[in-house]
Order: sequence, then C-alpha cells, then structure tokens
Amino acid sequence: MAIENEPATSGPTRIQLADDLFEQLAAGGGGPEVIARLQDGQRSRRMVLLRALLGAAAEDPLSTGPLPSVAEAWSALERIQEQAPAAVQAVLQHPQVGAWLSFTLRRHRGGTVTTAPAHIDFGQLNTVALAAAALARLAHRTRVPLRGGRVLVPRHGMAIFDGCAPWDVAEAWTEGGRIFLRHGEVTVDVPESGDAPGWLALREVTVGDVDTFTVHLDDLDPWRDLADPVGPARLSDTAFAVWVKLLQDAWTILIEHHRPTAVALAAGVSSLVPLPAGDGWDTRSASTGDAFGAIMCSLPPDPATLAVSLAHEFMHIKLGGLMHLVPLTTGPGNPCLYAPWRDDPRPAGGLLQGIYAFFGITEFWRTQRRAPGTPNPRLDDFEYAYSRAQTREAIGVATADGTLTERGRRFVARLAAAIDGWSADELDEQAADLARLVADSHRAGWRIRHCRPDHAEVTALAAAWSAGTPAPDLRAPAEVLPDPEMRHWSGPRLGLARRRLVAPDRYAEARTTSWGAGLSDADLALFAGRAGTAAELFAAAITETPESPDAWTGLGLALHRSGDTRGGGVLLRRPDLVLALHRTLAATAAPIALVRWLADAESTDQP
Repeated sequence: MAIENEPATSGPTRIQLADDLFEQLAAGGGGPEVIARLQDGQRSRRMVLLRALLGAAAEDPLSTGPLPSVAEAWSALERIQEQAPAAVQAVLQHPQVGAWLSFTLRRHRGGTVTTAPAHIDFGQLNTVALAAAALARLAHRTRVPLRGGRVLVPRHGMAIFDGCAPWDVAEAWTEGGRIFLRHGEVTVDVPESGDAPGWLALREVTVGDVDTFTVHLDDLDPWRDLADPVGPARLSDTAFAVWVKLLQDAWTILIEHHRPTAVALAAGVSSLVPLPAGDGWDTRSASTGDAFGAIMCSLPPDPATLAVSLAHEFMHIKLGGLMHLVPLTTGPGNPCLYAPWRDDPRPAGGLLQGIYAFFGITEFWRTQRRAPGTPNPRLDDFEYAYSRAQTREAIGVATADGTLTERGRRFVARLAAAIDGWSADELDEQAADLARLVADSHRAGWRIRHCRPDHAEVTALAAAWSAGTPAPDLRAPAEVLPDPEMRHWSGPRLGLARRRLVAPDRYAEARTTSWGAGLSDADLALFAGRAGTAAELFAAAITETPESPDAWTGLGLALHRSGDTRGGGVLLRRPDLVLALHRTLAATAAPIALVRWLADAESTDQP
C-alpha cells in the first residue's frame, strides 16, 4: 500500500520541512500550512509503522489466530485505496490508530506486557480495513477481534456483545456504507449516526459559528489512553452535555483572544479524550506522539482551564510532529535534567517537549490575563509569572546540557528571545512574589529529593563541624540520582499559593483539602508573608523529623525571605548537602546554625 499519489513500489516519502515553516514553529506558532506539513509527516510515519507491522506479523506465528492475517488485511486496504484513497487515509490518520500501531509493535519487541493473545492486537488491522470500507461505501467482509465482548471500529464506534469469551472473534461486513457485526446469533446493525442496540457511536462535536472546531469526544477507544488498552468509560448524557458546553466556551476564549492558536488547533486536533479526575488543584492533560491530533484531559473547572489545556497539549502535538521530521537533540539522553514543571528528572527530549508546551502556556496567560471579564486577573498574573519563570529556567538547563543539535539550538534560541522580550511586562506584585516563592520551593524540593552530594565532601564537612573549625570550601558537584518514589510531591505549596490569591479568607482551610493535607503551620506562615515565624516553625519541624524534605526546603525559603540570604541561599542551592551533613552528624546540629556555618564556605561558582 502506498501513500496517495505515491508509486506503490516506493518507500514512504521523506518529508522535508521548509525553513520558514520551521521558524514559525520555533517562534511558538505555525498555522494550517505548518500543520498540514506535520500531518504529511505523520502519514508517512504511519506507513512505516504499517510496514513494520506486516514484517512483525510474518515473524510471529501467533499473530493470526482465527482471524484473517495482517497480510490479508493489508491487501484489503490496498484494494480499498485503489477506489477510495481518501477513506483509507482518513482511517489511518485517526489518532488512536497510531496509538494501536505503536502499542502492537512495542508488544512484538517485548517493550510491553499484555494478557491479550497476539492475534487480538495484530488483528485490529482488520477493523481498520472494515472502517475504511464503510467510509468508502464499498462492500467488504472480514472477521474482527473482540476484547471482553467489545470491538472498536476506528472513527465509528464500539459494538458490544454479551456472553463472549474474554478474547473472541466476530464476523463483520459492510453494505452501502453500513457496518454489520455478528457474534453467535446476535447481529449489530450500525446506524448512520447515534447509538443503537449493541452499539455505542463515537460521538463527534462541532463548536463555534463561523470559525468551527470539530473533534471526536472519545470515551470508547481502547488506545485512547497513554499506556495499555483500556475499557470504555461512556459519558452519561448529562456529563457529555457538560463537556460540550465547556468546549463551546473554551473555543470562544481561544477564537476571540488567541485566534492564531485556535485556527491551528482546529486544523491539527481531531480527538478529545475525557480523563478521570485526579487529586489536587490541577486539571490533568496529556498527549502522545503516537496519536498525533489527540488530546487527553480531565474535566476542567472552567472554560479557561480547558482552553489553556488545549493550547498546552497542542504545543506537545506540534513539537512531537516536528521531532519526527527534524532531530532537535542528539539522542534520548538520561533522565537527569531539571524540568521546573516536573517532580522527577527528565531526559533532554522530554525537557524540550516541556519547554515548548510551557512556552504555549506562558503565551496563553500573557494574553488571557488582560482579556475583558476575566474572573481573577491576579491569579492569571500568577499563572503567567510562574510559567514564564519555569520556561526561562528550563531553557537555561537545556542550553547548558549540550545535547541540542544545531537546529535544536536555533529552536530554543527563538523561544528564549521571545521569553526575554516579555520580562518587562507589568504584574500584580503579590502574584509575582508568590510565583517566585513557588518556583524556588520546587527547585529546592527537586534537588533535595534527586541529588546526592559527594560522600568525601560530606565526611570532611562533618569532621570540620565536630572539630569546631571553619567549613572547607564546597566545590564537589552533586550527582543526579532519580528517586522513583518521588514523582508527585510539589502540589500542596502550588495549591497554597493559588488559594492565597483566589480565596484569602479561606487560606487556612487549605490544610483540610485533599490536596493540602500535607501542609504545615510553617507553610501557612511562609505563604502568608510571616517568614520569621515560618523559619522557627520549620527549624522545630526538622528537630522533630530530621529527614523531612519539605521542612528543610521550607527553612531555606523562610531564611532567605527573612533577610538571611546567605544561610537561606546555601540551603536552597544545596539542600541535598545540608540534609546529608545533618544526617552524618546524627541530627545533633541545630539546623539554622549548620546552614549559616556552611554559607561561609560555599564557593561562589556553585550553581
């Protein structure tokens, strides 16, 4: 099978990206022309994956089972493409088809483990051919895999049969564009639109008037999530209506105040996947390079949150498409880099993805905070200031790391120039101050959890302290050793900063929330501006719980804000060293005295 307008005997077209289109993306933008080129790249990539699937199936004798083989499904797609190439491409470009392809190939290579027989995953290509035949209004007959009595037909919906084995097979055929599926004595007659007995339609939503945005609101596809196949989570009619209203209002925000983003988004996003709600303040959102055009998102509290989530994930989608065409880093890299929005270390590619996405978030809030009728401009100022600081710091980390290619350096330099140009923007003073506090807290919290100081230096410092002599110079760098148990820890202080801005009268109640249960009286004092009191409380907490990362970083923040910039500074820059030294001294040293002693020895060239 060949790409449309490509000779059948050739390999996938090598997609090139013109410099002007690259520069548009590097500036954070890229309109429909750029998106179309990225989609060309995805079309070529899907063909590569399909050919890899064909080869993998030939190597695996279990890939067929009671179903038509992958080679037979491939031949069916070739026949359909001869008469209706657009129908085949529409199905192959469906985001979740890409996710299925990547999952099945990972399975074949041993990159994931699943209980499904091989033919259930490989055999999904038969449903792809069935979907294409229906779109093309061509007659086709095949057999398709059943997962727990369910068969997903891409772009169409899901048939459900009762009384099936966990892994089973259904007969399937098309007539005049209609799909029919049969298992045993039960036949599902798929309607042109909507649900029917035994059938759940993949619902399509269009919002907007003149400028419209159309997506599948996907609560069915097994490959709609990031990892292993998942079961359907059908939205009730009420929940579906809530999503539609949120999407309508979010689209209004985007088209009225962020029009270039909206126009590109409408060209590049075709699937919105509702996620289960998580704990805490933040709305969960995600995307994957395997499913270009799909955005996953938990139910947001308001349209602005959905709007920024769409803008955020669309940046990931664009960069994922670009990185399939243009290498921006020299390799995947080790997960050892600081990303200010992540609680765990990241590799170079992941850091770059985050930089681009948070550039989009920053750009969104820079505009949105001045939009008429915004309900809380001070909170918007905070979101802008915080994301701007995160993006700027991450750009510095990526640049210093040295793993960017020449085009990667160009890309990041364009983003840096834009961020630097926003430095003089006026901000609410309290919002800006809280953004700095949260940024400093996260950086120190990351270091104390994932950095390990030089053992010899800790030993020398402990000996000097015990002898009552000045501390030797601190020059040995820390080693980044990711702690897999420390991946979600920063939410409470971020939530506390937001609560301070949106509900100061209920500020102290933050500790009674699910997301703020880990907060202390010291945290409340710190974020209320009572740094001296906070320092005393954090020091007392360390005496009681010497290994508490939050108590140590809180002490550094409080000291720094109460005027002890040297003592607080060494604790914020090297909390890992302070904690290790305190541990070596059997937790007998007074915390504040220890950090002030260390401050006298810290080298000025330490990061």
